[in-house]
Amino acid sequence: MTLEALVQGVLTVKEEIEKSNLPIKIGFGSVPEGEKAVPHFWENLMKIGGDEFIQSIDYVGHNFYVDVFEEPLTIEEVAVSVENILRKFRETLDRNGFPSTLPIHITENGWPTGKNPFIQIKRSYEQQSIVLEVIIRTVYSLRQELNITHYEFFGLRDADSSKDDLFHQFGIMKDDYTIKPAYLTFQKLISELSE
Repeated sequence: MTLEALVQGVLTVKEEIEKSNLPIKIGFGSVPEGEKAVPHFWENLMKIGGDEFIQSIDYVGHNFYVDVFEEPLTIEEVAVSVENILRKFRETLDRNGFPSTLPIHITENGWPTGKNPFIQIKRSYEQQSIVLEVIIRTVYSLRQELNITHYEFFGLRDADSSKDDLFHQFGIMKDDYTIKPAYLTFQKLISELSE
C-alpha cells in the first residue's frame, strides 16, 4: 500500500507540475537496505511504477547515518562506510533500471553528540566535528562518479541539549543556538566545497 501511494503521489504531482508549467523538481527519499527497511522495496517499487515512474522523477533522495547506532568506528572506517553505502545505493538504482543520469540527493545525514543509549558511550563535540568533515568530504569526493548533486544536513540545532541522549543532540548548535565546533567545520566546508 505504501509503494502504491508513493508511485501514485509522484505521478499525480508530475501531472500537476506539467499542467501548471512549474519549475519544481520531484523526488523521494530512501534509506539503506537492512532489517528495518521495507523488504524488496526497489523491486516492488519498479513492478508498480515502472518506466513511467522513473521518467516522472528528477532525483532520488537517500538518508543514511554512519557510526551513530553501532559500536564506534575509527575515522578511516567512517570514510569506508560512507563510500560503501553510497556505492551500494547507486548499484541498487542501476540494478533496478534507474539511469545513472538520475541525481542522488543526500537528504538526511548527521552525527550527534551525547551518549549512545545502546552502548553507553559518550560522543564529544570534537568527535562530531571530525566525523562530519570526513563524511562530507567523502560524499564530495564521490559526487561526480555517483552523480550526487545535493547534501542536506539533519538537525542544525539540538532538540534538547540538556538531555544526554544522542537522539536529542543531533545539532551542530545547542538548543540555545550556541555553536558547537562542528558548526564552524560545516561553515568552512560550505565555503570551500560549494560550486
